[in-house]
Amino acid sequence: MSDKPITIIVSDLHIGGGPADKGDDHVYNNNQLRRFIEELSGSPEGQMGNIEIFFNGDFLEFAQVKPEVYTLNSSSYWCTEDESLQKLNAILDGHKDIFQALKEFQSLENRVTLAAGNHDVDLYWDAVQQRIKEVAGDVVFELKKEICIRYDGKLAIGHGHQIDPANHFKNWEDPFNVDEEDKLRLEMCPGTLFMVKFVNKMEARYEFADNIIPFTSLARLLLREDKFGLGAIALAFMSFAVRNPITFLGVDKNNPSIDTWAVHFQDKLNLDGVFLEEVTELYRKAVNENATPNEVLQLLDGEGSIRRFLQALLVNVPSDEWINKFDSLEPLTLSISGTSPAGSGTTLSVMKSNFSYDKENLRREAERLWMETNADVVVFGHTHQPDEHHNGDKVYFNPGSWTRYVDIADMPNLKLVDLGDEKDFPFELNYVRVERKPDGSLSAVMKCFERQDGTRFANHYVMV
Repeated sequence: MSDKPITIIVSDLHIGGGPADKGDDHVYNNNQLRRFIEELSGSPEGQMGNIEIFFNGDFLEFAQVKPEVYTLNSSSYWCTEDESLQKLNAILDGHKDIFQALKEFQSLENRVTLAAGNHDVDLYWDAVQQRIKEVAGDVVFELKKEICIRYDGKLAIGHGHQIDPANHFKNWEDPFNVDEEDKLRLEMCPGTLFMVKFVNKMEARYEFADNIIPFTSLARLLLREDKFGLGAIALAFMSFAVRNPITFLGVDKNNPSIDTWAVHFQDKLNLDGVFLEEVTELYRKAVNENATPNEVLQLLDGEGSIRRFLQALLVNVPSDEWINKFDSLEPLTLSISGTSPAGSGTTLSVMKSNFSYDKENLRREAERLWMETNADVVVFGHTHQPDEHHNGDKVYFNPGSWTRYVDIADMPNLKLVDLGDEKDFPFELNYVRVERKPDGSLSAVMKCFERQDGTRFANHYVMV
């Protein structure tokens, strides 16, 4: 398969089930994606069949669409093929115009490529691929690799989730496992678990919560809240991804760690009989239905056991049944202030300087590819944060997402209450255009198809 002279790279559309679907986050209020495809089809290069559109992961939002389809309580297994197909059909029914536009684009001998991301690992199923081809034409699927190359390796494209511990797959080349009932299922990554068990439920109250991507950013936002229960959710989620979630989330080393959190939790168990009874009831639901209060007190004896308990709660017990029970752990406050109110005890202070962790990590990965491969142009996605970084004649782009967005690094005072209306936030629909010149070198630029400020918050990143 030869390369097309022009490659258009778009990332993180998160197309869901249509206007009535809360899980549909991509910007479609003015048929933006369909118009974008049609404009490419009508261009001189499109009419000649010289364009490849490369959707760089998270094109489809399987993790949120039809949440009732996936009912398994597991931190290891995601959907079966049939469950993924049910989710896919909801997406296809909700956006027939988009997939028809892709079919017409390919009828001109142009190419459409779908690379999987952490939200659409479901593309690995043969039946899912076949169903997409039925409605969208002979789409090419780029799977089983972290980096896709074009133009003899001069262009390197990757979604970027594999270097994010919260969205990493243990076996991206073959992400299938057989569950306890001998059913073949996809691997579950921590980010999808967090989405299914917590974030989807948040949308009823905080419409924009699922747009805080990557979820390490949402975890940090939860740690800003003066609610110990929300902090427990963040720690439970990150415990699936990293060895020390507090360190990873950016807590000042001079301030308390998860060990302090655990000590405070144990003190409350020992001193408050009502709290011990509540935790015992949760332990029965999450771990052992026959546990007694004395056994729970002995079993939850340190940071490791408490972390495992939080993980079991996240997987096995609906979050709205236990979050508020942890709020009684105050006066420990989870906030951004860096100081504790009088009488409030210790504070877990989230460092603003670490909010750019995800963006910087992908920049470093691009620099590694420049050094170790033939790549002159590197494109990642995943973070939903537009970025551009040059080193001599080499360039790295991240077009961001085709959803409304917020960069919490620019908004240190953002709280959950601010996430109630997604229209408060801006969108910026960027894409990367790479063209092979006659001498074999590449011309690459990031452009914006459409942008709009939010009702309350404006764009911070401006492309030309």
